[in-house]
Amino acid sequence: MRAKSNYQKWIGAGVVVVAGLLMLAWQRPAFTQTPVQQRMDDAHPATGAVDNRATAAALTATIAGSTDEVAGEVARRNLIDEYIFGKMEADGIPHAPLASDTDFIRRVYLDLTARIPTPDEVREFVSSTDPDKRDKLVDSLIGSKPYLAKWTYWFGDLSRTNGNRIGNEGKNLYYRWVYDAFQINTPYNKMVGDMLTTKAVSNWYVGPASYLARWVIIGATCVDTVHEDTSDEIAVWTAMHFLGLNLQCVSCHDGRRHLEKVNLWLTEQKRSEFWQEAAFFGKTRVLRRTEVSTAQDEYSIDDEGAGYSASGESVQRVPRRGEGMVEPAFILTGEQPDPDKNPREEFARMITSHPQFARATVNLFWAEMMGVGIVDPVFDFDLLRQDPNNPPPDGWSIQPSHPELLDALAEDFREHDYDLQRLVRMIATSSAYQLSSRFPGEWKASYAKYYARKFVRRLTSEEMYNAIVASTNLYEDIPIRGTDLTVKYATETRSPEDMRRFGEAAFFLKVFGQANRDYSERNNQGAIDQAIMMMNSAFVTERLEAKPGSALAELIAKQPSLDDDQLVEELYYRFLSRQPAAEETAKARELIADNRQQGLEDLQWLLMNKLEFIFND
Repeated sequence: MRAKSNYQKWIGAGVVVVAGLLMLAWQRPAFTQTPVQQRMDDAHPATGAVDNRATAAALTATIAGSTDEVAGEVARRNLIDEYIFGKMEADGIPHAPLASDTDFIRRVYLDLTARIPTPDEVREFVSSTDPDKRDKLVDSLIGSKPYLAKWTYWFGDLSRTNGNRIGNEGKNLYYRWVYDAFQINTPYNKMVGDMLTTKAVSNWYVGPASYLARWVIIGATCVDTVHEDTSDEIAVWTAMHFLGLNLQCVSCHDGRRHLEKVNLWLTEQKRSEFWQEAAFFGKTRVLRRTEVSTAQDEYSIDDEGAGYSASGESVQRVPRRGEGMVEPAFILTGEQPDPDKNPREEFARMITSHPQFARATVNLFWAEMMGVGIVDPVFDFDLLRQDPNNPPPDGWSIQPSHPELLDALAEDFREHDYDLQRLVRMIATSSAYQLSSRFPGEWKASYAKYYARKFVRRLTSEEMYNAIVASTNLYEDIPIRGTDLTVKYATETRSPEDMRRFGEAAFFLKVFGQANRDYSERNNQGAIDQAIMMMNSAFVTERLEAKPGSALAELIAKQPSLDDDQLVEELYYRFLSRQPAAEETAKARELIADNRQQGLEDLQWLLMNKLEFIFND
């Protein structure tokens, strides 16, 4: 720990959150328990589902606090606002005021690009008197290189693509394919259709082929792929990613007498019906290319298989005890494919044209931007709890917080050709997204479902890395495995594997919950070891020094053209995207009075350990 006596000057003033308060904030029970214990404690009494909305609201109340600013009326800027503020108005629910310019610019940069703005970008934005400056900022970020890198990396996390599963060549090509699709704004239904229908001699040469190749199940030997298990995996993950449905349980057993306290719709599903969903891929062979002399995975994809056997071997699930070959049928409608057409092409048509595809997609992006989904968790839709005009049995509630908004967003998404950039823009330019996280007056738990304030979130592991290297201007060239490319930001890498050669940084990312896309999922919960990393990790402390090329060294070199107050202000802009308050400036002046360089290094440490730096609002 950087134990400097000058820190004591800051603790009593309450202007910086140092180790003790940082740990306290992260010791909230909902954020330090194991995932299993959290599910038990936060679970809905009827469904067993984790209440992410209540958890996010509790965290926001702790981190953001309250404001004396009166909310007043806010403009209803698009259909999102009509539903969000219309519902609050109808139910007499107060809401937060709009976020300040400094809060908004930091928020939208992180959400759209996974990076923080530069001091010059903040100053230019805040000083602008253009009434449309927020819309124009959003437009400038959407489609930018940082935007494309962030969302391509995000989609890689979603589809769990890594070199260990699809080979470095396949991983890198898949990244480029996804990046290009986002860059030219390929309609999302077409993008998904390409992933589901592609054939390939090798996934190293055909970008979208790696989506299906990722879900191969290997048998007793490295070249032995288990056909029905692979078809099952594809059925599970396509339903989760593109329909928001979790079919894991019914892939092993019928839902009845198992899922009555979890999901009403799933209780009506049978394992045999799941087999019919998987049978769309019954003739699809995903075969490891054994003639390749490398140990890395490489797969071919064709449709020359025999079909899906109800008695096929399983190494992944409980044994199949059916008989004969299974004919495909879409799990949501029972529709069977045209016998004269490719089953996968028929499946792609059915899944992307069904209303649930659009509903699940807009809900997924809404959750990424707003903190929690309209239906949350986003991959646990219960299709028998969606319609307020057809309510579920007693003891169950309608699942979406705003069912009409969800349907309206989905309809708008379909009508505008499944345009993801338009969807992101609609969310980011809404007043609902731009509300402050600070709430006027008393916050009540019942307000959470209304999105009456913007929920805060801890920065992801990659966002933390990006913010630390950008604020200090101390980057490392990160080589992309299998290429001659190097990048500066974690979200520019092709997968977490690219960071492995950087021991301290790789460990930092792991502690902050980075997914490895193989067996571990992303975890954005807080933990004490994260506070320890922020205080004492070599990855952090080495970037606090005024090394040649660092932002701090450059600032010190500008003296005497910059006085102490200006140095302090610049660091606040670099780390927190705002000016310091008068009291903060005064305390910082004391900190650097005896030894300017050491004091400024200490100030950077303190700013990096403020909750403002670690959370997005």
